Amino acid sequence: MYSLNADFGEGPVWFISDLHLSPQQPALTRLFQQFCDTGAPEGQALFILGDLFDYWVHPAQSRESTYAQVFDRLQQLATTGMRIYVMVGNRDFALSSKLLARFGLQLIPDPCAIHLGTQNILLTHGDLLCTDDRRYQRFRRVIRHPLTRLSIGNLPYSWLQKLAAQLRSGSTREVQKKAPEITDAQPAAIQSALREGMGKNPQQRGFDVLVHGHTHRPVWEQNKNGWRMVLGAWTADEAIIGRWAEGQWSLEKIMSIS
Repeated sequence: MYSLNADFGEGPVWFISDLHLSPQQPALTRLFQQFCDTGAPEGQALFILGDLFDYWVHPAQSRESTYAQVFDRLQQLATTGMRIYVMVGNRDFALSSKLLARFGLQLIPDPCAIHLGTQNILLTHGDLLCTDDRRYQRFRRVIRHPLTRLSIGNLPYSWLQKLAAQLRSGSTREVQKKAPEITDAQPAAIQSALREGMGKNPQQRGFDVLVHGHTHRPVWEQNKNGWRMVLGAWTADEAIIGRWAEGQWSLEKIMSIS
């Protein structure tokens, strides 16, 4: 498993996910810009744990107004010395390290281990923890296969936009049909992740805290093998985000002032 070797001092360190930014919901972009202008600058680092965008299919999107505004704000933060790390989610997994690096952002894999103070932290978008949703896990393996991505990546941008819209629509219908526990993180998967990490190579030392998004069910809770922080999905009015500073964790709510 990949381990990010970086010293974040006493923080603060921010954790956000599931913003789902797009031209169709300008209020989300305004709330994100508000966060970048007010709360974010006090941090040593910002971790974006997937689904920064509602979809991502092509580098050409970065030149469109909404996406350009988002990257501009992140680049401004990066130029102040803040370290900004981006993990892709199920909606924006086509984001590339090359594109992100243009704006001073670093792509990190899913999962990723970091150290904060004396604690060992495991970061993941969260969809890998939803192991009971076997249909989604099969789809995830297919859509992220290198051959699939190569084939899709060669399609014209306009086709890719239509494909993304179809996939989003289909995903929404699928989720509505499923029981809530199917689309939530599976308890055994949570305990396993805290105990030994995720992937093919178990860790000799477990994790003190697991941080993820995806499920849109924010919580800060103690489990048998450690603590779990689930980040919230952003709405036009508010967002639930994670904060670590001086050894203390908190889920914080930011409210729109527009």
